[in-house]
Amino acid sequence: MRISKLLIIFFLISLVATTANATKYAGAFMDDGGGARALGMGGAFTAVASDPSATYWNPAGLSGISSGQFMIMHSERFGDLVDRDFASYVRPVDWSLFGGSDAGIGITLIRLGIDDIPFTDHLFDDLDSNGDGEVSNDELQGLFGLQDEFRYESDSELALFLSYAENISDWNFGGSIKLIRQDIGDYSSVGIGCDLAALRPNIWRSLSFGVKLQDITTTYLSWSTGVNEIIPPAVIPAVSWNQPLPSFNGNLIVASSLETRFDNRGEVDQFSAGSTSANLHFGAELGLRDRVFLRAGFDSGFEAANRTAGVGFKLRLFQVDYAYGDDVLGIDELTHRISVTVTPSTFSSY
Repeated sequence: MRISKLLIIFFLISLVATTANATKYAGAFMDDGGGARALGMGGAFTAVASDPSATYWNPAGLSGISSGQFMIMHSERFGDLVDRDFASYVRPVDWSLFGGSDAGIGITLIRLGIDDIPFTDHLFDDLDSNGDGEVSNDELQGLFGLQDEFRYESDSELALFLSYAENISDWNFGGSIKLIRQDIGDYSSVGIGCDLAALRPNIWRSLSFGVKLQDITTTYLSWSTGVNEIIPPAVIPAVSWNQPLPSFNGNLIVASSLETRFDNRGEVDQFSAGSTSANLHFGAELGLRDRVFLRAGFDSGFEAANRTAGVGFKLRLFQVDYAYGDDVLGIDELTHRISVTVTPSTFSSY
């Protein structure tokens, strides 16, 4: 009964918070999470959450971490124009905050960087040749003659996650506090947010259930310009099925999650009704001898452009994972991600 009441409270808070005015795509640099394993499965990782990327996908999964682990991931898009990095360290602890057991903590850093962004705001007077206080399309062509005067700046977006989870009865509960910092040229913003999550392994046979209440209190980003942005709550329920394959000395995981948002994204998302929209994530992982892993999935749709795939290899204390994402934008631009997970305590078992 205690667990049911907690879940109901979580959902009521998320529904109340959605009445705030939202800013579309604010904080979007965090949306892809991290870990090539999760991304190879189409982002359907909320009910799996069994590696250091759980700090993003479902922090409740940290209560199932049995040893310290460190993950790093790097990806590039549009050549090397956009760099994105994800680093996470997790470990179990021998104390608990709420009287439960199997507690774990994690710290995660997400960074997105874009270099050499041309700024031309200081050239306004040079372009406004007729002095009417506006730059017309014809006057804008004057930029070609002022390229030597462009000012180039960088965009740096950072998010620090501090995560905690513990087991209470048959459920794992967790949460993350998020500290956000964005800098672009002379402008910057700061923000703070919170995610809450639950995970119930084997709720029915080999079926696990997970849910993440993202930005549960509504995350506010305050810019140095005086403008404030709002990241509204998102509710992400998920399920996964874990099927052992003893004949092949393997294991099959099939997972799905429904990322539900309330910031009026409309038809940009897979499903929409009014200000509410949702994207379905689906993925699978086939593990062989707990050494080789094959993955595939669909991220926010079932078209060819939404396909994902991946592969992983575990060797001694290292696991290397690769994920491929198709051309979502339709510009012949594929996504490639590589992550490395280190588990030092596994070395002694070889």
